[in-house]
Amino acid sequence: MNKVELLHNPERGDFRLRVITAIALVALVFVGPFAVYRFIVGPPIVGVINTIIVITGGAIAVYAHTTGRADRAGAAISILLAFAALAVSALLGLNGVVWVYPIVIFLFYLSPPLLALSLIVVVLGGIVLLQLNSTVAVFAHGDELASFLVSATTATIFSGIFAGQARKQREQLLHWATHDPLTGLGNRRSLEHELKVAVSAARRHNRAYGLIIMDTDNFKEINDTRGHAVGDRVLQRMADVITGSTRIGDRSFRYGGDEFITILPDVDGEALHTVCQKLVHGIEEQTRAQGTPITVSLGAALLGPSEDSDAWNRRADQSMYRAKQLGGNRYVVDQLL
Repeated sequence: MNKVELLHNPERGDFRLRVITAIALVALVFVGPFAVYRFIVGPPIVGVINTIIVITGGAIAVYAHTTGRADRAGAAISILLAFAALAVSALLGLNGVVWVYPIVIFLFYLSPPLLALSLIVVVLGGIVLLQLNSTVAVFAHGDELASFLVSATTATIFSGIFAGQARKQREQLLHWATHDPLTGLGNRRSLEHELKVAVSAARRHNRAYGLIIMDTDNFKEINDTRGHAVGDRVLQRMADVITGSTRIGDRSFRYGGDEFITILPDVDGEALHTVCQKLVHGIEEQTRAQGTPITVSLGAALLGPSEDSDAWNRRADQSMYRAKQLGGNRYVVDQLL
């Protein structure tokens, strides 16, 4: 996730950023004093490790907030925590092992499940190897190791379940917040975000973008004569035609009522004409075949140099109204470029 995406889609990154920030603060407030204590009473190597944890955790948190790459920051701090837990366990024995439990919880909220599970296996396996090494025994007896493995495995299982459920709920809430429930297309909120992303990508990477605005010519008549249930089915069929006539990388939205908008990356004027033609003919043919013929008016525009999203949207919208004035069931592509 880049910074633009984070700023306009906070649901996707804020939670992980909050966890990363919380870990950095915990490291500073709780691990920091331990580092000072270890430098005073020893062993100093533990103080060095604790200092590395505090500094690196803070640096990763700053990176996450600066770049918006919560995914990379989460993976980095997960690896740091896992190997820190293993190092502290080797140096402090039982006093170090107790840090494994909170780290197990953090890992599932910071990184993808497979990475989190892999790191936990590395930590638990490393502690077992330490125990088998008589010179660095972590536990006094084998039964203590067995109890630790059972409790740590239990914590791992339930942490994974709870984190997975929380992730699914966040994704579901995000989907509801950014998609139209009737058609499954993006809604107005996600459209505003994607328009800004497109303008930013065009400026940074010199990518060409096209915008299509579509409005029906006779939807009110169907709603009035056939009822809203039939009108809803017509809108769903229109959304299906839009999805089938555009590429996977294109983004389509229901702007409101019977108006739809599509953003098309990496297109030129000829490609924009082709897509508009497919949409006009496809919607008329498909809806006629279903017994509720609908025609549409389309306006399209390529993103101009140094143009913002409002001006771009306005040109496409004006082209759509010109198509309506010409009788509808047609498209007009803005020729400003």
